[in-house]
Amino acid sequence: MRFGVLADVHANLHALDAALAFLSSHDVDAYLCAGDLVGYGAFPNECVRRVRDLPGRCVAGNHDLIVLDRCSDERCVPLAKASLRWTRAALDPDARSFLAELPSGASEGAVALRHGSVVDAQEYVLTEAQTAACLRDIERVAPGTEILILGHTHRPMAFGERCGWLLRESAGAVSLPRDEAIVLNPGAVGQSRSRDARARFAVLDTKARVATFHAVPYDVDACRQALRDRGLPPESCHVPRSRWDDVAGAIRTRVRRLVAR
Repeated sequence: MRFGVLADVHANLHALDAALAFLSSHDVDAYLCAGDLVGYGAFPNECVRRVRDLPGRCVAGNHDLIVLDRCSDERCVPLAKASLRWTRAALDPDARSFLAELPSGASEGAVALRHGSVVDAQEYVLTEAQTAACLRDIERVAPGTEILILGHTHRPMAFGERCGWLLRESAGAVSLPRDEAIVLNPGAVGQSRSRDARARFAVLDTKARVATFHAVPYDVDACRQALRDRGLPPESCHVPRSRWDDVAGAIRTRVRRLVAR
């Protein structure tokens, strides 16, 4: 199977359409979406419908859960909180219903799908230790998983259970070892957190054991104008993370795990 792998669409219709146009010409059989269809962007209803109509599977992200009041926004930055308030009011009943039906996890054969970590949709999986922990967790809840797909960090990556990092924050093709479990993150379709604002996603060929990470341009100016037209901050489509964000996130995760013991 060849899967188009998406995550973190964040209601950015211009980026999503660019990604889908690319994938439609690359012999994709089905789609796997790791959540966060809404939040930040100006087109929540349109993006939900686009993903709803794709063949494949989708799971709920933390932003999807927050707009349904199933998850707290206490970990969100002010920009996210403001956009989520707007999104709650803007969602159509059919889009809200689709989000409400999304599971926290799904599997397609030996490929498993989550948003944050295996146990927490709001956890940023950034370090080698966190990634290895996810592989242990998915083996416990979904034995036989060979490839785990995550989102949430907005950063592309591929990690092997024994070989370690195969790709971090870049585009390109990666051969996936056949004798070990793999974690993939396709990066964010709708809210790039790298230097350039591009739609990021991946193609996963499970037979060839190859993951190809892509970054394609989209009409950023039109996207930002749509945000302005709806009274949303125009920078919502591109919020680069700093190294301090990564360090602070790792510290918060470590503290939560220590407290939970």
